[in-house]
Amino acid sequence: MNKHLNIKRMSVCAALAMVFGGAVAQNTGTTGTAATNRDTTANTTTAASSTRAGTAGKVASGDQKMMRDIAHANISEIAAGKLALEKSQSDDVKSFAQKMIDDHTKAQQELQTLADGKGVKLPTEPDAKHKAMAKMLSALKGDAFDKRYLKQGGLNDHENTHKLLERVQAKAKDPDLQAYAAKTIAAVDQHLTLAEETAGKHGMGHPKGNMTGAATDKGSMSGSSATGATGSSGAAR
Repeated sequence: MNKHLNIKRMSVCAALAMVFGGAVAQNTGTTGTAATNRDTTANTTTAASSTRAGTAGKVASGDQKMMRDIAHANISEIAAGKLALEKSQSDDVKSFAQKMIDDHTKAQQELQTLADGKGVKLPTEPDAKHKAMAKMLSALKGDAFDKRYLKQGGLNDHENTHKLLERVQAKAKDPDLQAYAAKTIAAVDQHLTLAEETAGKHGMGHPKGNMTGAATDKGSMSGSSATGATGSSGAAR
């Protein structure tokens, strides 16, 4: 009898050992799988970051600067256009401003896509000069505001952006950036023509053939940068 009971006890113990042993093995396997998944995710993230950094390293520094200059121009034109919608009482000035917002927003989105694909970080707000000019414009009213906005954001800045895009076409090493410039320069020239027409309605004269990349007055939103991209205009669609 005792021998029979001992055999039963040994069988029960063996069964329990198998159950608990399997559970421990399963938990260990699950933990190991989770750890492996975490390591894989971390490695993938690190690899992606390294790839972006490596891609940026392959874009010439001069090309990266030109991309940032175009971005600053687009962003500043959008900001100036929004200010004009708030401040101007003129329907034609507001119409011009809305077109600048729409076209430069599209242009900036396309530039952002190009930059993201190459790992290049673009600015997200106007630079200090643009902010200072926006502050000055904010203090103006009525016809004084309209004329200043059209002169800066419409005439001077689009001339400067035209020169910037010509320079990008001629000097950029990245073929995609060159293609972007070639595609957008015609739209920039259309903006300049529209700015001249709108300025003419407000009794403003504007000398022709001033596409030098330099501001026509000291207070220009486009500043005096050699790139011509510190203006409030940008590569518009």
